Amino acid sequence: LRAKRLGFSLTEAKDIIDMYDSPRDTVPQLKKFLSVLAAHRGQLEEQLTELRANLDEVKLHEKEARLLLARASQPV
Repeated sequence: LRAKRLGFSLTEAKDIIDMYDSPRDTVPQLKKFLSVLAAHRGQLEEQLTELRANLDEVKLHEKEARLLLARASQPV
């Protein structure tokens, strides 16, 4: 459930679950876990960058639309 909440793919979730079937403190497992986390973090950071850019664009369009509306609403 934690893997799902964090947005991991099914393959990533399976890899993490498989780690729980054996001792979790072995060097190879910890390295694999760190690798999965790093890849996922990279994806999230990329998505966040895209979301911020989209949000900035939405804000710009909102501002422009409000200015146009204000101008159109002024008595002539």
